[in-house]
Amino acid sequence: MAGQAADAEAHRRNAAILRILRSIGSAHSIRQLITLLARETRIVLNCQRASVFLYDPDEEELWSLVAEGESDEIRFPADTGVAGHVFETGQPLVIADVPSDPRFNPEIDARTGFTTRQLITAPIIGPGGEKVGVFQLVNRLEGDFDAGDLEFLEAIAGEAAVTIQNFQMLESRRRMFEGLVNALAESIESRDPLTAGHSYQVMLYSVEAARELGLDSGQIETIRYAALLHDYGKIGIPDSILKKDGALSDDERAIIRTHVEHTERILSRIEFERGLRDVPRFAVEHHERLDGSGYPRGLTGEDISLGGRIIAVADVFESLTSQRHYRSPMPLPEALAIIRKGAGELFDREVVKAFVRVLSRLGLAEEPEKKA
Repeated sequence: MAGQAADAEAHRRNAAILRILRSIGSAHSIRQLITLLARETRIVLNCQRASVFLYDPDEEELWSLVAEGESDEIRFPADTGVAGHVFETGQPLVIADVPSDPRFNPEIDARTGFTTRQLITAPIIGPGGEKVGVFQLVNRLEGDFDAGDLEFLEAIAGEAAVTIQNFQMLESRRRMFEGLVNALAESIESRDPLTAGHSYQVMLYSVEAARELGLDSGQIETIRYAALLHDYGKIGIPDSILKKDGALSDDERAIIRTHVEHTERILSRIEFERGLRDVPRFAVEHHERLDGSGYPRGLTGEDISLGGRIIAVADVFESLTSQRHYRSPMPLPEALAIIRKGAGELFDREVVKAFVRVLSRLGLAEEPEKKA
């Protein structure tokens, strides 16, 4: 009977490992991955809490990405407590009486109000020996942690290490890309202190309108980057025209219009990842109009991308309501009246309705549905 029970338990754990490994491949973010690992491991080992501590090399700290039952992030020096000891030595630990162990740091329990009685901790180590973090389970609900539990936790930690590293690399690349986009946006904003902030305000309006329209997170992200970069081509416009006081001549206006072509040429040289490949198109089309009176291509109707139609409304409204070299800011009601008047002819009617609802939510417009 004992042998059959052991075989059944081994089969259950092997099945759990396979289930968890299959789930790893479907995770879309490091948070989703670690949440899944912690939850599944806590259930299989029948314990009170599962935590994953990742190493922050900049701060030389371990921090909790997941601590089930916790709402606040936990951070501590990477050489502190049982987790720190396991991280430093790379050796797992099973402790049956935690409060009596000299390596235990009671400060976290004191801060959270939790009571740690027993725990099992395994290092998360990459295939090249890189220290990634620590996997820790606390307080078995029945009995004590044993060698089988440790073997199971080490198996999960080992498989998780590579995926965690991959996600960390992707997030690092994303942060670098985000920094590049912000630097590009700030470089054009700095050209003219009077209009500084235009791109960021257009981005905020565009993102909120996209959310109001129910677009998915990928579309919204593409619109966000496109809105930030929609005027980047102005870097190729001479200051004498860009900052001119008073009305522009026809020739100067024609030169100003070339900024979208500069934008297209510059952004097309950036190798955007698959989900962001529409950034150049959205950015370039913010001066197109439904009736074909826009530029650079005179597109009409739905030939203009939805992203371009959204940014167009945000760009016109922000420009009308901001100080310019050649005019004072227009009162919000007047600017909004222009946007509404153009709905269906110049601007997408549904985009205008969504935009006005956003302004209404921000306290900048009234009764949007009656007038849009």
